[in-house]
Amino acid sequence: MEIPDFFDDYHLPPGEHECTMKEIEQRFLNNEMRTFRWDKFIILLKRICELKLEPEVVLINGSFVTGRKEPGDVDFAALIPAETVINAKSIAIDNHDISGIELFLNLQAQGVIRDLFGAHMIVADSDFMLKQASNIFKKGLNGKLRQKDPNRDPEWVEIPEQKGILKVGKSDILNYIGGE
Repeated sequence: MEIPDFFDDYHLPPGEHECTMKEIEQRFLNNEMRTFRWDKFIILLKRICELKLEPEVVLINGSFVTGRKEPGDVDFAALIPAETVINAKSIAIDNHDISGIELFLNLQAQGVIRDLFGAHMIVADSDFMLKQASNIFKKGLNGKLRQKDPNRDPEWVEIPEQKGILKVGKSDILNYIGGE
């Protein structure tokens, strides 16, 4: 479970690379902006878990897991099965927690979540949906990855046909954030 080196000095090799949150921290928190983005992402994960929406798996994608010096955010998909949501709502402390659960699951609220936590979140309720998110992350929405950003990516960067993403399991997430 080691994060591989970039194959082109900028992107992870194609595939899902299983790792720990600590390994991500050690590999990618190499400047103030990256640490800031990561810390906000962890606040989001902690709140999701406080609401008992503990993800089975998280896939981390985007500029955060590239060689970009200043990523704009942390993009991720979280596998949160329907049973987990039902349970979370049934044990919610109050209506505010239920509203919080519904906010995190609402596709229309993702812009607000991005603004508050600096993360783009996709919630997958099944392995099939998570696999679809994984494929979009690795190959792009229409089978083609987004073009480089001339303002944030070095001139020499070439966009590959596929890129790698990171995969972290539930027990490691909970251990890292201090959950149960």
